[in-house]
Amino acid sequence: MPPLSVMFKTVSSDCNLDCSYCYYRQSMEGVRAQRRLDAVLLERFMPLYMEYIADTHRANLSWQGGEPTLAGLDFFRLVVELEAKYASPPLVIDNAIQTNAVLLDDRWAEFFAEYRFLVGVSLDGPEDIHDAARKDRGGNGSYRRVMAGIEALRKRSVELNILCVVSPHNVHMAHDLMQFYRREGLTYLQFIPAMDFQSTEPYKPPTYLINPGQYGEFLAALFDEWYGEGIPRVSIRTFDNFIQSLLGVNNDLCVHSGSCDSGLVIEYNGDVFPCDFYVHPKWWLGNVLQDSLKNMLESGVRRRFIRRREHPPDACVQCQWKNLCKSECPRNWRASPMSSGVSYFCQSYRMLFEHAGERLNTLAARLAAYRKYMAWCAAHKSISLNGNVPCPCGSGHKFRDCCGNPALGGSYLFQQ
Repeated sequence: MPPLSVMFKTVSSDCNLDCSYCYYRQSMEGVRAQRRLDAVLLERFMPLYMEYIADTHRANLSWQGGEPTLAGLDFFRLVVELEAKYASPPLVIDNAIQTNAVLLDDRWAEFFAEYRFLVGVSLDGPEDIHDAARKDRGGNGSYRRVMAGIEALRKRSVELNILCVVSPHNVHMAHDLMQFYRREGLTYLQFIPAMDFQSTEPYKPPTYLINPGQYGEFLAALFDEWYGEGIPRVSIRTFDNFIQSLLGVNNDLCVHSGSCDSGLVIEYNGDVFPCDFYVHPKWWLGNVLQDSLKNMLESGVRRRFIRRREHPPDACVQCQWKNLCKSECPRNWRASPMSSGVSYFCQSYRMLFEHAGERLNTLAARLAAYRKYMAWCAAHKSISLNGNVPCPCGSGHKFRDCCGNPALGGSYLFQQ
């Protein structure tokens, strides 16, 4: 049984900020409104979900918005109470929340630490860059409140990821962004391009606030900052995912995974959709309060949604980079400035791969060597990284003088 991740639109599009690039500024009803995911819905869904994924031993739940912390801490206490009530060992429950961090304080941090939530925080760079786009409804910047929330999380050692939206306010500042994140000790980063996109209008092509050339230059500059001398010290999710593809490892980012079948989105009223970018009656799978999870997952609507990814644009089929990009996200195909119908960002990724493809392959080779080494350790019941062992590649040399040597293309993880 494949894993099933579920994203809850905890408060729908409601938010306490008014970011200039937010595509949820218009909600499903056309205006911001206060909407909350009901406890009755959770009580109905949790046992169905826990039963469905029991054999996979892993539950994957994410809480988004709008701004999900507007639901309040008591709501999330109910969440973990219901998870514990309906989950059976050895099931592991992974909760993740994406927040602007404005409301986070010691109480929130203690809760996230206790229940091991992964917390994604939206932070677009240093104060002047961040506040250029991420303001509250009064027009005030949010940077200092965000950093206070991050500090509360750090005091409790909460696992923390950073999400940076790339738009005109920072697309030319890859160096400044990386310098800032390094200085602040923020080592798990994700960058996504800003867009004007309404999931409730699936026939209207999205428009973007940056063009493919700008994004391609940004990715290339970002890669140079990340790669450095060949030993990356931070995680950038897009680059990590490309290396996963090179290694033949399942890609954890749907944009470049090549499939659209691993998740569901549940709106505040219980309506279920196959993707956050397709919250439209055409792709409605059912409602948690009325329909079984099995029927929604096996519905003809979901099967049609999944099959769309099986037929990428013709230009992608012969592309030398198809195993890395995997045609990108279908939502971008119709918006392409190219006549072939490929992703709007096709040019961007080509620019990156032509600039950094050789170095991506080098890193993938190092990680492959590291994986072989770890397999050797397991086979020999060794738990220490010992560079004096024979290299698992069979060369006859010591690992540190062969695949474990960065100068020879060896494992950078071993050197760390």
